[in-house]
Amino acid sequence: MTLRLTPEMLAAAYDFLRTTEPFKNWRLPESDDVGFSVVRDRAMYADFGLEKGVPVIRVSEARNGHAATLLATLAHEMCHLRQEMIGDRGHHSAAFRKMAARVCRAHGFDIKTF
Repeated sequence: MTLRLTPEMLAAAYDFLRTTEPFKNWRLPESDDVGFSVVRDRAMYADFGLEKGVPVIRVSEARNGHAATLLATLAHEMCHLRQEMIGDRGHHSAAFRKMAARVCRAHGFDIKTF
């Protein structure tokens, strides 16, 4: 893998995506209000959760060594963040799949791997 990820890089990528369709209409929290951390777990690309009420996105450096992969992975977790905001508790529910399809169309991500 070529990218050496940092929480600051994750926040910057999140900020970029947040300015694009469809994210810019979702009223996602600013990066200062989201926790970002880098892990080295080969079993996952990333995950989203809440820690003491704060949204947290953890991204695995072991699986996200290229900018394109990182952006797609982060966009996926931003869909989960939006799910949390609208009260959808299903992991990859119909609402998630609809959001994912919009994101993939807007950014050229492959929906099959998203």
